[in-house]
Amino acid sequence: MNSRERVMCSLNKKVPDRIPIDLGTTNCTTLTKKAYENLKKFLGIEKETRFMMENFQIVFVDEEVLQILNIDTRGIHPQPVFQKEIIDDTSYRNEFGITFRMPQEGLYYDMVQHPLAGKSLEEIKEYPWPNPEKSMDLKGLRENAKKLHDKGEFCLVGDMIDTGIFEPCWYIRGFENYLMDLVIDPDLATTLLEGMYHYQLQRYSLFLQEVGEYLDVIFVGDDLATAENVIMNPQTYRNLIKPYHKEYFKNLKKLAPKAKLLYHSCGSILNFIPDLIEIGVDILNPVQVSAQGMDTKVLKDKFGKELSFWGAIDTTHVLPNGTTEDVKKEVQKRVQDLGPEGYILAAVHDIQPDVSPENIVTMYTEAKKIPISK
Repeated sequence: MNSRERVMCSLNKKVPDRIPIDLGTTNCTTLTKKAYENLKKFLGIEKETRFMMENFQIVFVDEEVLQILNIDTRGIHPQPVFQKEIIDDTSYRNEFGITFRMPQEGLYYDMVQHPLAGKSLEEIKEYPWPNPEKSMDLKGLRENAKKLHDKGEFCLVGDMIDTGIFEPCWYIRGFENYLMDLVIDPDLATTLLEGMYHYQLQRYSLFLQEVGEYLDVIFVGDDLATAENVIMNPQTYRNLIKPYHKEYFKNLKKLAPKAKLLYHSCGSILNFIPDLIEIGVDILNPVQVSAQGMDTKVLKDKFGKELSFWGAIDTTHVLPNGTTEDVKKEVQKRVQDLGPEGYILAAVHDIQPDVSPENIVTMYTEAKKIPISK
């Protein structure tokens, strides 16, 4: 099997020749800048690091790295346009009006001011949404996607970058404020959600009109959980958020008719998995194994016929703190629990600065060694 055949075989619930592996196809399956520069140095690669998302300090992975690690997937991304107003050496304001600041000796920018915090429903209705066309550069994207598609070597994963509709609502309203809105002012909450849905759908429409026909997988990231539990009452999700997710996913699948939907939510997402399956999610990422209730064997037994899994290699304990032997055991466990079909191996979320390049390479090397029985 070539890489594309291997991934699609697994996603179609058939046993591949080996466990497929991913790195860098989405903004939730890549690396932070420091981790990537350490990896490039370890591999002897000298290339300029390119940001995929500046606020989270995550990067595009170069083809040379993907080739060395024998990665089975390739990401199809627009070139992001970082629209920002510089405030000072450590702070900026983005196109939504959110203020970000880099703490002293920090690794990422923190959101420190939310433009719609304290605003009324009437003020939110007047909020000037950014222009979707200005958020990304699509030049040359169609040609590149068609070239990779026609070659047929890799599974192509489309990620517009920054794709959620629930999570960005609290970015501009404030986390506590928006969660309270869902309970005490649902009209305000859904007004904001409606605006975000239309904004993101316009962005994804522009992107998928260029490349949708060439994609095998499309990605949406929209966190609904913490490490302990889902972040809202399940009925609140079903009443207010789920209808918008359903419409969003339906429209994305229309724009990329051959693609499976890869959905990302960190944390203990167990209670929402049946809802996600119902509204069209085909693959769950990142499978945060350190979160409450995210036992990989239980997940596979309960949902494996309807859902595939993408991720699951522990980034809380094993990758940053474990030895290479610990990493090998972790890979073996997740493959045993989630494979051999319906599983694409990757780290749980983006690989952080405290993960050594030795452990990164060991993760992928071990995955390719594990024998698969039909």
